[in-house]
Amino acid sequence: MTQQTAQDLAQQRAQLLPTKDTLKALKSDVTLESACLELCDNSIDAWKRNKNQSGSAHLEISTEEKDKRTELLIRDDTGGVRRKDSSMLFGLGQTAKGDSRGLIGTFGVGAKKSLVNLGIPFQIRSCHEDEDVGWTYRITEEWFEDDTDWSVNIHPDRDISPGTTEIRIEDLNYNWTKENTENLCSALGQAYNCFLSDDFQSIKDTNYNLKITVNGTPVTAEGLPEWSYTPFDGLAPRRYENIEIDHPESNKPVSVSITVGLLRKKTADNVGTDIYCQQRKIASGLRNEVGGFGNGPEGIGKFMARHERLKVIVEIETEADGRLLPWDTQKSTIDRYNPIMRGTETTRGVYNWLRRTVEPYYLLDADKVPRAFVEPYNSTHDQAVNNGSPIIHDYRGRERVGTNHRPDTDLSEIKSIHDAAIAHAALRIRCDAAFKSSKLPAYTLQLETECERDIDTLTEVTTVPPDSVVEEPFQTVGQIKELARRHIAEGIIYIDELEAWGRPTYERYVNQNSDDNLELVNESPQGVPATFEELTDDVMQKTISANSSSNVATSKKTVSEEEENGCAEIYLVLDRGSDEEQVARLLECERNKICRSLDLSSNEADEVVWEELKHHLESLID
Repeated sequence: MTQQTAQDLAQQRAQLLPTKDTLKALKSDVTLESACLELCDNSIDAWKRNKNQSGSAHLEISTEEKDKRTELLIRDDTGGVRRKDSSMLFGLGQTAKGDSRGLIGTFGVGAKKSLVNLGIPFQIRSCHEDEDVGWTYRITEEWFEDDTDWSVNIHPDRDISPGTTEIRIEDLNYNWTKENTENLCSALGQAYNCFLSDDFQSIKDTNYNLKITVNGTPVTAEGLPEWSYTPFDGLAPRRYENIEIDHPESNKPVSVSITVGLLRKKTADNVGTDIYCQQRKIASGLRNEVGGFGNGPEGIGKFMARHERLKVIVEIETEADGRLLPWDTQKSTIDRYNPIMRGTETTRGVYNWLRRTVEPYYLLDADKVPRAFVEPYNSTHDQAVNNGSPIIHDYRGRERVGTNHRPDTDLSEIKSIHDAAIAHAALRIRCDAAFKSSKLPAYTLQLETECERDIDTLTEVTTVPPDSVVEEPFQTVGQIKELARRHIAEGIIYIDELEAWGRPTYERYVNQNSDDNLELVNESPQGVPATFEELTDDVMQKTISANSSSNVATSKKTVSEEEENGCAEIYLVLDRGSDEEQVARLLECERNKICRSLDLSSNEADEVVWEELKHHLESLID
């Protein structure tokens, strides 16, 4: 190659060095809150580098009005930054070139664009806890005018305390308001929930002592969700921790923990999946594929309104390079195609683990688990499972989710008490003594629902109906009513041979359908049945026909709890001829009241309610 050819090739090479305008351009996707969070991330990382996050740490964010400008100060006492590392706070990409193992700030751009976004000029000063004299430098608009000189003069600072770092924005680009303080406190409480929440630290077995204030207002942790610590069918929250996922670019596994449970109350807010990386919350309330839902091969299923009790927390941590984790530079989005999330040919990913741990809870949606079985059991309830804390399963080195580590999707315990409450409401009784103290709150609330909150009018009994009655409660009610009708026809009242649980139905029917001239007898007259079991087949058929206590239609379907409490309207249409109809609304009331009057369960399918009502009207007209 000739010398001329080499010169020509050299002239053709493009110079791709950045300009200082690059820093200004990067700030476009930054907000006031995200900028402050980025700078706080630096403080948390300094705390880890210097003290491994032991001891106390205090982050202060404050504003001050000065000569028609707002000055913003972010100060921490997390150990300080050594003078030799001073470029790390504003040098483009500097953090990423250093040791980013186990840290939040790993990309080397977040704090830089945040500082430019907040305002220029700004001053940075710090003193490492092992050094006697600190350092400081100041970035001004003039510094940005020279693209060839990226250096800055560093001066000694003897006024700053060892272990302290301060960033001072001299002219904030935002008008600071009380609302800014409130919003920033909320954002900080969510982002650093792992560090601030005592409840969260309890399940993680950590003991951080971090305090954050904004203009003197302490930041409050978001805390754990209001999960239900219900004692039924293994539905209490569970935490599957120390799940190991290999990354193809690291020789250290990524540690994943998944905590899942049902909330005490349905809510459209903040349900779904929260994801943390390096103990920093990245995403909240995900209900799409990113959160593990959807109909794909690794999806749990589509998130519907009936799943608005389902809450999942995913924590992803590594002591390797944090840039391998599935977050973006803004720490606000999860990359669902990252190998940690998707898995590889040799390791299961987060989505695979989510499907296997969360799916049993997903299947037990609000339509299948009545609120009575979750709502009473908050974390402080004396019957809360595991003392109101998620049950912890250590999955280090495990590949399969044990059957005893999942809820019982058959819901046998819930079904038993749910059916008992329906039967007891139909019989107008309550039997608290039949249930353990842990199950009594659910029984009571379900009973209130079944009897339309008229629980105080129920009769307390000490013996429960047999299973045969619980399975067919409305047929039994009809038979007891038929027995009472027969006795009224004979002019008597006889209850000596009637079980205590059957007497309220008998007495109620007598009170509603007779005068005061009945004779209370000690023995049933000959030929008159003494109990409803003695009714002949012919009489039982009359019972079914007269009282419509046995369903004329059945369905395996049930309606949701929301539909149970919905409104029902009954219309009468009179045909005036081929072209004319007269329509009148006869009745508007709660759906469950109609079910109650028909001796139906309040969650009976619509078609059953229609057929029963039609049958009653036909019987009345006949």
